[in-house]
Amino acid sequence: MTVEKVAWFDTENWEKEYLENKDFPFEIKFFEESLTKDTAAKTEGFDAVSVFVSSQVSSEVIEELDVDIIACRSTGFDHVDIETASEQGIKICNVPRYGANTVAEHAFGLILTLSRRIHEAISKVENGEFDHQGLKGFDLEGKTLGVVGTGSIGQKVIEMAHGFNMDVLASDPYPKEGLEEELGFMYVSMEDLIKKSDIITIHCPLTDENHHLFSEEQFKLMDETVLINTARGELVDTTALIRALENGNVSRAGLDVLEEECVIEEDIEILGDISDECDPQKIVEDHILMERDDVVVTPHNAFNSREALQRIEDKTLENIEKGRNTVN
Repeated sequence: MTVEKVAWFDTENWEKEYLENKDFPFEIKFFEESLTKDTAAKTEGFDAVSVFVSSQVSSEVIEELDVDIIACRSTGFDHVDIETASEQGIKICNVPRYGANTVAEHAFGLILTLSRRIHEAISKVENGEFDHQGLKGFDLEGKTLGVVGTGSIGQKVIEMAHGFNMDVLASDPYPKEGLEEELGFMYVSMEDLIKKSDIITIHCPLTDENHHLFSEEQFKLMDETVLINTARGELVDTTALIRALENGNVSRAGLDVLEEECVIEEDIEILGDISDECDPQKIVEDHILMERDDVVVTPHNAFNSREALQRIEDKTLENIEKGRNTVN
């Protein structure tokens, strides 16, 4: 298929400036807004659309489209209804490898923030309290890190963990032959990983099968464990996490993703304004997490480095032009 016109949604200013200096064999029209049922009409006459994760491309949205390609500017594509797209003959492509080191670095940023209580120290100084009382942290050396998912990001995390002299366990439904010896870790069952790890960091995609991969059953196996999630919010049951923080099964949590994060805004005051697809209870619980001293939340920012973003743009252009990295 030949693509001549692309509708580029969720556009940021830097993105437009970057792409305007690139050469590609099709025309791009930029839209700052997300692709929704209301904005889908703007795609008329276009051969392809490109979206970021902030566009929730549901079946209702896809039914309004007459395009050949939906190009996701992300590794994850769970924000797009693949079944409906496939039924309509629309190809979905993603960017599977753009910043494994970028996300892994952010995960360790969260780990270090929690282990050395950096966020609390900054808060004390900002409040005029220049003392270290109540800020005792712990060393990473000698601790056991549990890595859930040994794809490209998980592998980078394992490599970085050795720089801190940590022991590493990993769990993956599809273990990679020879990887244990290559990177120096041990594959174990999920149950053993949970029981034996001081810190658990999640690096697996979200599927129908692993929704709430970490719920009450898993948290009960933990003992003052630190939990890190830079993957997808729906992998962790928010209600169960709050309970685990309160009873001490989880000592601290570093979260770059949350359930229902797409609707979290500081100015949301009336739950009636929230989409019917969203769970108001989860939204309230997200705010509870953000207010806790033992939780650090960043706004789905693990991917957000200059180098990674440029790789995303370049790979998306290539996907559209050459039909690469299709997932359906």
